Amino acid sequence: MALNDPAAVMAAYSSIIDNKNNWLLLEYVSGTFDELGLHSYGNDGLEELKTKLPDVDEVFIAFYREERDVDPGYIIINYVPPCISSVRRARALVHARRVGALFKKHQIIFTIDSLSLLTSNNVHQAIINLDNAFSSPTSLQTTASPISTSPTKLPSETNKDDLVFDPVQSPPPRPLQPMRAPTQNVSKPVIHDMVRRSFTATYAPGVQPPSVVPPVPPLPKGSLFTHLLRRKKRSDDSPDAEDGLPPPTPPKDNGVFQTPQPVAVSYSQPPPPLPPMDRAVRRQRSHSMSEFAVISHNYVERHSDDIVVVEPAEKERTHNKEPTQLYRIPLRGKWSNETTLPSDPAERVQRRRELQKHREREEREALEEEEARQRQLKLQKEALARQEREEEQRRKEQVEAEIRRITAERRRREQVERDEDERKHRELEERKRLDRDRRMEEHRRLEIWRLEQARNAEEAARKAQEARRLEEAERRRKIQQAEAKITQTKTQTALTGWVTILAQDSLSWKRRWYKFVGTTMFLHRSPKDLTTLGQVNLRGNIRALKEWNQGYDDLEAIAFSFVVEFKDERDHWSMYADSEEEKYKLLGLLKVAGGL
Repeated sequence: MALNDPAAVMAAYSSIIDNKNNWLLLEYVSGTFDELGLHSYGNDGLEELKTKLPDVDEVFIAFYREERDVDPGYIIINYVPPCISSVRRARALVHARRVGALFKKHQIIFTIDSLSLLTSNNVHQAIINLDNAFSSPTSLQTTASPISTSPTKLPSETNKDDLVFDPVQSPPPRPLQPMRAPTQNVSKPVIHDMVRRSFTATYAPGVQPPSVVPPVPPLPKGSLFTHLLRRKKRSDDSPDAEDGLPPPTPPKDNGVFQTPQPVAVSYSQPPPPLPPMDRAVRRQRSHSMSEFAVISHNYVERHSDDIVVVEPAEKERTHNKEPTQLYRIPLRGKWSNETTLPSDPAERVQRRRELQKHREREEREALEEEEARQRQLKLQKEALARQEREEEQRRKEQVEAEIRRITAERRRREQVERDEDERKHRELEERKRLDRDRRMEEHRRLEIWRLEQARNAEEAARKAQEARRLEEAERRRKIQQAEAKITQTKTQTALTGWVTILAQDSLSWKRRWYKFVGTTMFLHRSPKDLTTLGQVNLRGNIRALKEWNQGYDDLEAIAFSFVVEFKDERDHWSMYADSEEEKYKLLGLLKVAGGL
């Protein structure tokens, strides 16, 4: 294992020791997982550390200092996710130990496989429990022994109505933990990943959940009307209250550390019964439909009036009480017609007038009450508006004072900024002047160099043109000499020779034996094989004879090469001879045969 940048890693480690930061994070920077590098560091604690993890499926090693003012602990956190292979897991443990050899201030190496375990409480427990290094904080939890809460009867000398409980068995003593100095600003543990951990597993790890859950009792069945009939209120002195007593109070949880006291159960007499209900029934509106049962009868004088059965408040369950009394109360509303209207028209008119006066009086009183309420609201609104105006005036004065203060501060700051801007402007102008002078000097030197280069280029071009002119004149002279020699001798040797040709219809160079007969050029395979492979009538068909520097740069590398351009649709022929003498002899023959 090696560090990618040891200087940066040790600088971050020194900043944590000097209380400038409180964590740093290392990650693998190579594909072979043999080189660690500094990923990030900070001073905002575990929450910032967890947010800096780029990938929760990779291995990370962190060095962390507790967020405590007095005697903070130092720990190396080795995050190894469960999805990696066993080989990489073992390698991560070995690398964590090697990092611990570098960070000598650490007290423990804490290995976790989930970010939900990375809390301040778990880190503190890992630091004070040095025996649990290289383990998850979940192993620090212990399960309390089961506690017996079964009630038992006392011996014969105790009262039969008293119930006591057996003494609660004390849990086995926990092993001694190393003591640390008292700390301050102890932050509460932050519980993460609450979806994966239940409330009991987080806050009460010693409580065992019941293994068998009692079944849910079935809901009562019945219709809506039956449910309304069952909603009749039950009095406190009904015989049902005496059927059974509530069970004894179960023992509290503090019985684990306290001696339980005997629980005395007393049986009190029920309250005396209410006096018998008077037979006279008062017509008063009930607030619950469950107090009445509506029964329709059609056998009483053959009418459809409904009656209400009013049961007494005391529900009789025994046979020695009086039978239930039935009372008929006519219902108003849509089930019955109004039967109290007088039959005299004058009395009905008088009643209507009284009702009209009563309504007018009620309306007048309502208007007066509304006017009084409106006056009261108006006074309240005026008081509220006055209070708001006073508050607004006070707030305006405060705002104006604040504005004056801010304005003075802004002006002072603006003056300071103007002075600073002027100073910077002067410095900038001076730098610009120096840069301008330097650029002008550089421009003058470059201009001199450019003019010199232009003169050199012009001189080189002139020399090249002169060389081309001389070369062209020499070429023409040699062609004329070859032409004169051919005209004078006209021997067979002067009209034949070897040449290599690249024609339009050929993909490669062909070496041929040429022979000129009049204005026709014949091509043979060799002097011994005079089979005609091609013949070209050159009279009036040659446009020009050109060198490679006249537009045929691909022939520059071939010695003694030239090009024959034709006037018809045929493409040009590229040729080269075996020597310069052969080249100019062939050029002379082509010029004579083509009539150039």
